[in-house]
Amino acid sequence: MAPVSARRRVYEIIEPGIRRDSPALWFERASILIILASVAGAVGSTVPGLDPRILANLRNAELVFGLFFLCEYAARLWTAPEHPVFGGEKGRGLIAYLASPLMLLDLVGVLPLLLLIARPQASGPILIFQVLRFFRLARYSPALATVGRVLSNEWRPLMAAGLIGLGLLLVAATGMYLIEHDVQPDRLGSIPAAMYWAVVTVVTVGYGDVVPVTPLGKLFTGFVMLCGLIFFALPVAIIATGFLAEIRRRDFIVNYGMVARVPAFTGLDGAALAELVSLLRARKFPPDTIIIRKGDEGDSMYFIASGEVEVVLPRRSIRLTEGDFFGEVAVLGRVRRTATVIARRTAELLVLDAADVVKFMEQNPRVEAVLREAMTARQMTQEEEPA
Repeated sequence: MAPVSARRRVYEIIEPGIRRDSPALWFERASILIILASVAGAVGSTVPGLDPRILANLRNAELVFGLFFLCEYAARLWTAPEHPVFGGEKGRGLIAYLASPLMLLDLVGVLPLLLLIARPQASGPILIFQVLRFFRLARYSPALATVGRVLSNEWRPLMAAGLIGLGLLLVAATGMYLIEHDVQPDRLGSIPAAMYWAVVTVVTVGYGDVVPVTPLGKLFTGFVMLCGLIFFALPVAIIATGFLAEIRRRDFIVNYGMVARVPAFTGLDGAALAELVSLLRARKFPPDTIIIRKGDEGDSMYFIASGEVEVVLPRRSIRLTEGDFFGEVAVLGRVRRTATVIARRTAELLVLDAADVVKFMEQNPRVEAVLREAMTARQMTQEEEPA
């Protein structure tokens, strides 16, 4: 195996998801802890009456945190050529890398240190940038990253919903001004003044400091509140639909990559692989978990994408690893499970229901030949076991 360059090795450590070895995991955990500690320190520093020594310690800790973020930012710049999207001759380039959302958040993490050195009296901007560090967790949190992608993908319909909301506020403020400006000139004497009432009413908060006093104004307020409820259902539906699409897209990509690593499916064209991915279900089993039991109904078969399982036979056990499959004897032979299978290392499996197995084999004879050959070999192995 060719040696890995120092820059590549640093990239594998600081970029989440590239390699899951010990240095990468320790760096990821340390980064998360430092981000949370820096945000907690910034929030805690605003508590009135703190001992000056505590404030000094928080300031010193901020210098340490800032130095860590600065070193990390410099390391990401140094390893940019290793990035699959922005690096290399066909990459998008360093400028695009610096302007990417995650790198901008990394820059935000460095700014408090620079401000503390250059303008320590700028406590307001320093505090803002310190708190914004929290969003750097998006690099390590798939959930936050998913939120970002959904908002990025759905920004056009969300902008349209925002314009509708602004129109609703304008109509509500104008209507209340026309109805009650003579009765309450101090509170609703202009459309800009009525806009505050409109915002509070549309979001159905209803502080009660500005309320209609005429019957028509009260009736109009009820109408505006109902419109507000209907309006907020629109962006919620847009975001929910975006989340569903993103989850489906992510699951397809993950399952497609897992399927491509199974030797039984090598040689399938893209259409067949895509069809297979739509039939498969991904499941994850922790170590020492029983996946199937001997004597159970054979309702599905399993393909190992990663990890290791043990097939427990009467006289011996067989270890199966990435690329292997099991459960085909019960499915193809239409018998009960002939062995118990236990996960020995965390196993990521692709599950194919029995009906889908038969259907897919009819459409792909080569896969059928591989599975039936494996089934015959395993049946012969069990028959040859000593009594």
